[in-house]
Amino acid sequence: MAEWLGFPDLKKEDIAADYLREKFLGEDLVRTKRGRIVVIMEQDAYQEFLAAVKKRFGDISHHHVNGAALQALKEWAAKNM
Repeated sequence: MAEWLGFPDLKKEDIAADYLREKFLGEDLVRTKRGRIVVIMEQDAYQEFLAAVKKRFGDISHHHVNGAALQALKEWAAKNM
């Protein structure tokens, strides 16, 4: 798997071995190469963000928190391009 270290934007089609392209393993290999941003927040801002996510989605599951953060990032980037 080290052969993909040079692929910052790995796609499932880039994986040559059929067994590695299987549904879950192939998706996981592609997912691990996606970009990440770690945001360090003050506790009050963090709790405010989680409260807003809970108000909008009804809970603070990983998918909802990640989705809200991605939406905010996309909106910020679009506004500042």
